[in-house]
Amino acid sequence: MASAPLSDSISDLKKGGLFLPAYVSLRPEGVFINIPLLPPETGLKPFVERLFANETRFEGLDYPCFQRLLYDTGAAAPASTGATEAKIADGIVRFLPERRALYKGVKIIGGGVRAEYLFEPVAIEVATDEPVYGTPGEDGIRPVTGYTRKTSLQPSHLNFDEFVADMWLKGVRFGIDAAAVKLAIAGGETTRMDIAHQRAPTKGTDAEIREESDALHRDNSPKIMLNGKADLRRFKNRFPQIAKDQPLLRKIPRVLGEPGFRVTGEIIEPPLPSDLDLDALAGPGTRVERRGNGEVIVANMDGFLAFDDHSNHIAVTEKVENRGGVSARTTGDLSLAVDEFVEHGEVQEGRVVEGKHMTFLSHVFGTVLAGNGDILLKSNLSGGRAQSCGGNITVQGRAYNASMEARDGNISAPAAENCTIIGKTVSIEHAVNCEIVAEELHLGVAEGCAIAAKAVHVASSNARKNKETVITVLAPDFSEFDRRIANVREDMTETGKAMQAKTEEIRAAASDPEFAKYLAAAATIQSGAIKLSAAQQANWQQMAARFARPVKTLVSLNTEKNKLAENNLALEQEIAHLSKQRENSVNGVLCEIGAILGDTIVRELHSNLGASLFHNLPGHEFKSRLRHLGEPGDRILSADSGSLKWVCKAPELPAA
Repeated sequence: MASAPLSDSISDLKKGGLFLPAYVSLRPEGVFINIPLLPPETGLKPFVERLFANETRFEGLDYPCFQRLLYDTGAAAPASTGATEAKIADGIVRFLPERRALYKGVKIIGGGVRAEYLFEPVAIEVATDEPVYGTPGEDGIRPVTGYTRKTSLQPSHLNFDEFVADMWLKGVRFGIDAAAVKLAIAGGETTRMDIAHQRAPTKGTDAEIREESDALHRDNSPKIMLNGKADLRRFKNRFPQIAKDQPLLRKIPRVLGEPGFRVTGEIIEPPLPSDLDLDALAGPGTRVERRGNGEVIVANMDGFLAFDDHSNHIAVTEKVENRGGVSARTTGDLSLAVDEFVEHGEVQEGRVVEGKHMTFLSHVFGTVLAGNGDILLKSNLSGGRAQSCGGNITVQGRAYNASMEARDGNISAPAAENCTIIGKTVSIEHAVNCEIVAEELHLGVAEGCAIAAKAVHVASSNARKNKETVITVLAPDFSEFDRRIANVREDMTETGKAMQAKTEEIRAAASDPEFAKYLAAAATIQSGAIKLSAAQQANWQQMAARFARPVKTLVSLNTEKNKLAENNLALEQEIAHLSKQRENSVNGVLCEIGAILGDTIVRELHSNLGASLFHNLPGHEFKSRLRHLGEPGDRILSADSGSLKWVCKAPELPAA
């Protein structure tokens, strides 16, 4: 089916004219492709071939859309948007022979692996009519008696839309590096470069089964380490425990390879990968879910994992909570893949339990490590260690000679003695001889503790066995802000000098009297205050040509000055932003002590690292830094009685 011929603005086409197929619409706002109407066998290619062969081309071509429509079926209009049309260009115009002559031949290398082109400055022949003047009349004006035609070569520029059309006719139909070509055209210099590269087909992948759990088989033998030695502390898989809805095995769907294309447009087909069936593996207590990332065998219940080698089925049998405790005899060290683990027995000294959300109902003497989960200790933590990455730690009993760390979470306990505690927010009712680092700290009673925090709230502080309580308030380092502001101020000073220099250059450029008169006349003419006759217009054009170079220089200087002014404004805004950051950096930095009952020292420590300043330090250095009393000028308080309510304030910004 064909529509009416192309618009009359494109005339003198080759014999037969250019007709638009049903899937192409030429409207004032552009050229549109109706994607559902594209022929599945040929697509857009026949129309493009006819278009370029008839000395016509696209104008304002959307090259990425053009390539997608040609080589990636339907990709130009994503289904999620519901679009049925794609605008491919702003219009269709003639590709004149004299313009096509500007484009050289292209070298296609390796049978279409890449294409190479030599860019050079180009010129086009231009004909102009120059007036011939007669004898001046009584009014002194020389009349125009005729015109003479002159031709000359004038520098020209290549055009990306023309380039695409010409390369198509010369065999380069895919993979043009539009950005590089446009840059080369804009440069106008001689350069040889690759303009297009083939797209190799991407290899597909076979469907496969991937274990989603670290423990699919029960194995009570010692775990073998990477060095080949047996780890007698850990069983290979003592508890293959599975949480409800936890994925067990996932089918990785086969992925079809993407076809490739040579620069000539020839397709390069990828090989076809193989597939498999996941339903045959799902046993009792499991189900197969179809998810966005493929099919997954998921547990229907909490319980043990069982794998039948004979039937090749994976199953989940029943729910389990461990009641025998964690010891070298019962479990060895545990590494749990379940979302939640409940231990009724004790965790013996030296044992390690790793998991996510974990609850311990009896005493913990060993180490519990939670990855992105919470730790709840309903009894005591004695001589052990609790660490949560991304979660919270709650001790409902007592912590003694222990370590608790939740850098991104909250730590709470009714009582802690001789403990090391690192958390984002720490809340302890009674802390004795503890080292505590936090962003925000809430203490009821602090005795002989070493504390570092951004916000400190202590109900009462006291010494313990001749050991004072030392509180370090983590205040911002204003010198870094001051240095950055001073650097921006220096940049502003240099910019101001450059603007003054440009002003002097502009004044000098416009100082010539005749040029000044020309500028004044130009302003008057542009405002419409003076209307020029035909003869005056010709004289004015001659004058404009005479002062073209000074005008260009003046425009360039004003442009440079405006850029400097914009840069100066940006620097002013940056100073305002840094000053605001400096002012806000003290928000929340404070120390409140309701009652000082014994030796207490409070000092400032200026650093922009916050609590992380104390992270990852060796034990002796960690304690030494917390107990350091700082310089006398950093002291906020040194007293054995009274109270304190101190809020950090930013010092005045140094003068410019």
